[in-house]
Amino acid sequence: MANDPASESLETARLSGVDYNTHFDPKIFLGNYHGRESRFCDKLLEMLHELTAAAGIRDGSRLLDVGSGPSIYSVISAGIRSSEIVCSDYATQNLDEILKWVNGDPDAHNWQRCFEYVCTLEGKSDEWKLRQDHIRQAIKRVIPCDVHQANPLAPLVFEPFDVITSSLCLEAACSDESSYRSAVKHVTSLLKPGGILFMAGVQGETFYYVGKKKFKAFPLSNEITESAFAEVGLTNLKWYNETSDIKKYTFEGHSNDFSGLFAVSATRISG
Repeated sequence: MANDPASESLETARLSGVDYNTHFDPKIFLGNYHGRESRFCDKLLEMLHELTAAAGIRDGSRLLDVGSGPSIYSVISAGIRSSEIVCSDYATQNLDEILKWVNGDPDAHNWQRCFEYVCTLEGKSDEWKLRQDHIRQAIKRVIPCDVHQANPLAPLVFEPFDVITSSLCLEAACSDESSYRSAVKHVTSLLKPGGILFMAGVQGETFYYVGKKKFKAFPLSNEITESAFAEVGLTNLKWYNETSDIKKYTFEGHSNDFSGLFAVSATRISG
């Protein structure tokens, strides 16, 4: 029965939601997107570096990373001034992967190249190990997160954060514009007035691969993000965009259909 949905292979299925707990492999993801000489990862790091360098983050800031996946790269720039970093994700196996790195497990992903790259961008190439040690020590909690809940960190309750970072999360977590707008509202509720949000990711994407598993994505644009941010009192937007050439980014032989990379910072002005 060729048309039976049950017979559809994982290679063509589009996974989402709870599928992240059962089908998302953090090791394959890290190898595909954050492996050696990953231009994809480098560009995200460059854009986040530029935004955080101009943001004036205060020393001792509390930082929440929303939808960390199995990664810590999104806090390397913003986290240098943070005394407390909380990483969060929907999938338990991703949280376990972060904890391996925090605890110095030899099986953890090696983020040295990313620390070296960011510190070189800052003109401090010889300080990468100090930065790595600081981030590792500043990560105080690694907790579950669901951006579709009014309190994404429920049942835990935190004082609002000074800084929120999020990379490659909402476009993967949301199925349409309505759910994206709700997720932006939920995430922003965790940011204190005057706090800064840094978001990075891909635009125009409807799917992406992790190995042979094909996951759904919501095709973001600057216009959709700007409108959603305005609704929740996020202002002073600063953008970095790069149009994607599909030949520039390859992921273990699988094509992804995103049209560009982006990073944006915004300040919350309303309570």
